[in-house]
Amino acid sequence: MNRQIKPKSLSQALPDESRESARVIRRVVRIGCAVNAFLMLLKIVAGKLGHSDALVADGFHSLNDLAADIIMLLFVGISYRAADSRYSYGYGKFETFSSFMISAFLVAVSCMIGFEAVEYIAGYARGEELPQPDIWTFVVVLLAMACKEGLYRFYSRAGRRAGSKALIANAWHHRSDALASVATLVGVTFSHFFGPAFRILDPVASLVIAVFIFVPALRLLRPAFAELMERALPAGDVEKAREAVSAVAGAGKITWMRTRRIGHHLVFDIGVAVPPGMTVAECGGLKADVTKALKETFCSHVIVTVCPEPTE
Repeated sequence: MNRQIKPKSLSQALPDESRESARVIRRVVRIGCAVNAFLMLLKIVAGKLGHSDALVADGFHSLNDLAADIIMLLFVGISYRAADSRYSYGYGKFETFSSFMISAFLVAVSCMIGFEAVEYIAGYARGEELPQPDIWTFVVVLLAMACKEGLYRFYSRAGRRAGSKALIANAWHHRSDALASVATLVGVTFSHFFGPAFRILDPVASLVIAVFIFVPALRLLRPAFAELMERALPAGDVEKAREAVSAVAGAGKITWMRTRRIGHHLVFDIGVAVPPGMTVAECGGLKADVTKALKETFCSHVIVTVCPEPTE
């Protein structure tokens, strides 16, 4: 019985490596989910009972990180699938889409926290007295900072090992949460120890937290959006690819080069001019050589088209 042979792709060539990367990501994210769920509940409950708006805002920041981890768990199993008849370039864009969703959600949460902080500040300006945070909210902030910094290091190390942009992006969310907790710490400390005049620092800290969330989210949103819109690779990578093709014996002028990124893979669609007298077999050998040169340089998907050199 004849079996249909599907064209090979990078993800098919390295199934064990892809499965291992997906396994590492799932294990890391599950741990992150557990820690973020704990911190979210701890911060929100402690902030509500301890009269600290900054700590409540910090809790919503952890809720955001928990949502990001859940999105990662939903998409990581898909993004490492091998190419098939439905998605001939693989499923890497699912990882990009997850990064885009995480970043967009961060932007929305930061706007919500910032709006609430401005409302409290406006109320203080109208003469409203803000409540004093309890002393144990200070301890909760210190514990949260230690946990989030630990998660940042854990995610960063695992993301580099697995080659996952989404995991590294999530690591920076944890770092931003740890940095935001510094503002929470300042707000809680001054609001508790220095009297009613300094309680304005608690909602001010919430506003600072919103900025800490918004800026990194916007930086992560832009490259994810560019990849979804099929933006070309950086000029340096394109020039390096041209040099690799030009070094192949028999390769003529590069007629076109279209590039893009699909998740953890790069894609090159290249047209190479050949002399009119070149045989089909020779053209096939040239295509194989160009493909090999680019894969050795970038470990990517490569599409090579040969076309005759224009005659004058």
